[in-house]
Amino acid sequence: MLMISMTASAQQSNPLAEKFEEFKILGKVQDQEKFYKDLIKKQPINNTNERMYNAFRAELAINWLAQENIDKYKEYRKTTPINNGLQLFELTNVLEPWVDDKKHLDWITEISNEFIPGLESGAIKDEFERAHEIFLEISALSDSYNGRTQSALEKIQKALLEPKMRDLNYFKDSKPNFINRYAIILAASGQDQKAIDTLSAAVRNAESNPKLLATLKSIYEKVHPGESEKYATALQKEAYQHYYNELEAGWNATGKPAPDVVIYKLNGKKFKVSDYKGKILVIDFWSTICKPCIAAFPAFERVAAEYKDHPFQLYVTDIAEDQESVQAYVNHTKLALDVLRDPDMTLFKAIGAKGTPHKFIIDPQGVIRMEGIGYAGSTDREYYKLKAMVEITKKHAAINN
Repeated sequence: MLMISMTASAQQSNPLAEKFEEFKILGKVQDQEKFYKDLIKKQPINNTNERMYNAFRAELAINWLAQENIDKYKEYRKTTPINNGLQLFELTNVLEPWVDDKKHLDWITEISNEFIPGLESGAIKDEFERAHEIFLEISALSDSYNGRTQSALEKIQKALLEPKMRDLNYFKDSKPNFINRYAIILAASGQDQKAIDTLSAAVRNAESNPKLLATLKSIYEKVHPGESEKYATALQKEAYQHYYNELEAGWNATGKPAPDVVIYKLNGKKFKVSDYKGKILVIDFWSTICKPCIAAFPAFERVAAEYKDHPFQLYVTDIAEDQESVQAYVNHTKLALDVLRDPDMTLFKAIGAKGTPHKFIIDPQGVIRMEGIGYAGSTDREYYKLKAMVEITKKHAAINN
């Protein structure tokens, strides 16, 4: 709701905000740049609109960087501050995958050093209170890969003292990413066993994702040759079984019929629950500005792929947004999930959703049996919980038949 309010306020105070929304949904940064240049010809930059135009240029800087064009990034950064939480979030989203893949390490170091002092002094404001710890993490890992082990240890220890958003289930894999980077730095400094213990606890507690699991296998294999796959698999099974048992205890034997209202798929075709009788149906509510919603999508994609040959269907149901915005998001992110649209929140209200994200598991008879609110905090935990819900529903459906 914070970002909705910010947008509405901006539109009331500055008509350029509407143009900014048009600009943002353009799929390619080249098209965004042309849009911006055409706009300043029609409405030249002045003291009144300069702040709004800064938002255009910050977006261009970040999006050019995402295309691995550091020169264009620097061109726009010369005249443009990146100094709010959302911009910093988008910037760190570009840099995090690079450091994990050992790409553009010099750029990461340079950009991190550009922002860390301002965040520490308060000159750069971050409403999410997240950017400083992320810049410390990625700068530390970059240092480690470049052989600057002591600097890496100092930075990662400093980041360790700033959990803030990392300990909240809000941004995608915040805690697993930190643990993974921390363990890589520990191993690089000769602390293999401490790294293994740290990673093992994370996998056992489902504070994990595929990258963290790969790091555990790699370090464990070095210490215990030929045993890493078996060891990691046992930890994963333990984690999954914990959530299966926990969720099985909450099975709703009575349930309630899912509402059979009509809404529409993103492609314009009608949707209603009764069309999916005989299948397990998962409906999750989301919006393009809901970070926890989007954080859950990799786990959903994993479940959808796993059950693609089963009587199963998963939909992510966007609420309160226009089709153009949703389609632009799907195109930009290459989302591999089936999407429903509920712009008037018809199904959202009828089914009793409390907010976003909120998922409902509907059995083959059209009865709501399970539900889950919020993001689980890691890709693996989100996957384990949803998979367990599906398996529990399958088991009871078989018993009832």
